[in-house]
Amino acid sequence: MYIKALQLENVRSFTDVNFDLERPDGSFAGWTVFVGGNSSGKSTILRSAALALIGPEAGGRLTGSPTGWIYNGQAKASAVLKVKWDREHDRFKQTGRNPSEVFEAGVRWFFEKKTDDLAQFKAVEKRNANDTRIRIAECGPWSPNSFGWFSAGYGPMRRLTGSSSEAMRYSISKEAENRFVTLFREDAALSESEEWLRRMHARSLESSSDKIRIVLEGVQALMGDGLLPHGMKISRITVDHVFVKDSRGVELPMRDISDGCRSIYATILDLVHGLYEVYGVEGLFEADDQGRMVISRPGVVIIDEIEAHLHPSWQRDIPEWLKVHFPKIQFLVSTHSPLIAQAADPNGLFILPLQADTDQVARPATMAEYERIRWGTAHKTILGVAFGLSTTRTKWATQQLKRWQELNAKHKAGVPLARAEAADLKVLRKQLELALDGAPMETW
Repeated sequence: MYIKALQLENVRSFTDVNFDLERPDGSFAGWTVFVGGNSSGKSTILRSAALALIGPEAGGRLTGSPTGWIYNGQAKASAVLKVKWDREHDRFKQTGRNPSEVFEAGVRWFFEKKTDDLAQFKAVEKRNANDTRIRIAECGPWSPNSFGWFSAGYGPMRRLTGSSSEAMRYSISKEAENRFVTLFREDAALSESEEWLRRMHARSLESSSDKIRIVLEGVQALMGDGLLPHGMKISRITVDHVFVKDSRGVELPMRDISDGCRSIYATILDLVHGLYEVYGVEGLFEADDQGRMVISRPGVVIIDEIEAHLHPSWQRDIPEWLKVHFPKIQFLVSTHSPLIAQAADPNGLFILPLQADTDQVARPATMAEYERIRWGTAHKTILGVAFGLSTTRTKWATQQLKRWQELNAKHKAGVPLARAEAADLKVLRKQLELALDGAPMETW
């Protein structure tokens, strides 16, 4: 399953959004990035897509009250996806004629009466020529009894431990919401997947099942292929802990390493666990043409602010790692990082304006903008249209530069400088020479 297109109408800060997510070559897998400042609506787009993927029942349990989803002053809102299903991996829960290659799945919020304070949250209804309700989504991606239709969503708080008791109920649920809980709840953690891995290990001590062996070896090979820094790999699994060892031979429980490592480890392990639950172990792990362990199953994975806790070098590398090891997954991510944005695939970069930019609308990057970002440096990307900064200097440095320009202009014009001004100019000139590392000061 993939998302071919996304349409929002009157959802929170968006009155009308219509994004086509298909690549120029007709494919969908790869890296699709939504960039914008704080409060630009990145999380709204990702969560709206998630709700349309899992439907109003599962989505309603995750979101709780539907208050706040409808654009101010409007009576209704909707989030509709065009879903492309995979005939090899996706199945509908009932027999009969299958739908066309692409169908719609959507949710809506609405007030039944103008005087209502609480909105309703239900499916977008479509009817055929006989006025019969079309129930494709209910029989496919929204059904807990259908096979395939993999999707998952992760919020910025991707912790390995620390889930509240209420959030834990969603994490252990057999419904679709268990793969989206951190996208909607900050009190949720991704601890269930590590417990799954430890249970697999415990079962391996009692059984010589090939399926259990394939899972344990597959997870270790996949996550040991350059995912974690400093050569960290899963060294051993016990009934109580998953241990990692780095290139120096230092071994620690996974729960004792850095936040960034735990966050990525938890996310990838949860992703593997979800794929296992949906597709089973048969053929799940395979080697690509370069001998790397990969999982070639389709699906949609949503990650909000994937760069959280990651060093810039890891921000640069993690998109390519995910695309290599999950080559058929359509990743939809939001970011404030130019390094994450630069990894976007063709037709995979969407720009969301700040609320203050009332003359701008959410839109895909033009091909020229996309190429400049993909080929440019991180510095130039930050100064470009996607991030909109006019300078990467601090306010202090900008003030110092302005002071130097004023004093230097007076000096060049032959205007006598006061003693304090002359001293300031001398100090600022030395500071700028150090900062410029020998480059002409006129470049500032």
